[in-house]
Amino acid sequence: MLVDDIINSIDEETPDDIRVGLKYTAVQIGDRVGLAYTFPEFSSPPKNVGNLIGTNTLPLVKSWNLTEASIGTASINALLKPKNYKVVNIFDRILAIAQNYDKIGIVGHFPFIDSLDKDAFVFERRPMHGALPDTAAEALLPKCDLVVISGSTFVNKSLQRLLEISGGYTLVIGPTTPLTPILFDYGADVLAGVIVHDAEKALEIVSQGGGTPSLKSTVKFVCMEGR
Repeated sequence: MLVDDIINSIDEETPDDIRVGLKYTAVQIGDRVGLAYTFPEFSSPPKNVGNLIGTNTLPLVKSWNLTEASIGTASINALLKPKNYKVVNIFDRILAIAQNYDKIGIVGHFPFIDSLDKDAFVFERRPMHGALPDTAAEALLPKCDLVVISGSTFVNKSLQRLLEISGGYTLVIGPTTPLTPILFDYGADVLAGVIVHDAEKALEIVSQGGGTPSLKSTVKFVCMEGR
């Protein structure tokens, strides 16, 4: 399975700090910080709340308590050491390449969608105007020749299946995205995520409920391409 392959590819280290915010969860391991999307409406406090620092939090990524799963994902992202990446504005790139595709499928509601000059299927787990329920992806995603998937789907366990059914050129994007070439083996063509360069400030922003716009000054937005 995807999650096992990723866990097995990294060395276990225990977190020095954990922050669960309104928008993101952050885990600090040494001088590195990993981020993961927080699903507030599907979460509850971890079983060992108050005692997680200094423990192995990687297995939490498998939990169906999505607070725990976010902590596990952020721990993975703190431990990954991405290589061969470029600093890229992935939204601009998607808008540029979208001209070359006929059917576009997007899992997650991203800001760039309003700037697309062609129709796209947008799949969302939350009810949202203009979006299809995420269950519609099973029928429609295989018909799309350009697919954009939110990295947050790694937290809620749907990413592996979405990669399996994706019928086109596939990008996994967002600060939650694990920047590991293992995702290429499962069908991704492009990974776009973040590398935190100001750990202290990122932890502070997450703790105060900040989202992606607030974190921009603390991260590099990077892109990795499949082989």
